[in-house]
Amino acid sequence: MIVNLSSSKSPKTRLSAIVTQLLKRPGQPVLVKIAVGELTQLTTEEIRGEWSALVNNSPLEKAALTIRLVRAEQQCMACFHKYHPLDREISCPQCGSAGAKIIAGEEFHLESTQEENE
Repeated sequence: MIVNLSSSKSPKTRLSAIVTQLLKRPGQPVLVKIAVGELTQLTTEEIRGEWSALVNNSPLEKAALTIRLVRAEQQCMACFHKYHPLDREISCPQCGSAGAKIIAGEEFHLESTQEENE
């Protein structure tokens, strides 16, 4: 099950919404897998810390969190070259243009869960 949340929300808000959705389910997962884009403003450690704070003293407290990092990809709007931005660089490595469309790397969503009996 994928829960896709608006990309205009902050990563902390999106993580909180994921936890809220999971707590509404009848059974509680033992494993939670989220996909996080490389361009997300939080580090993996910050996401884990925020997760721990959100699930503390809840039925999700013992659930393991797995984070799949989604590699960033951009496309130059001048020459249409697709590339992986280095250090959040937006200049096209092929033509030097600064206009780029983000194709991947801003994701932040629940990808799957695993229940105890699965």
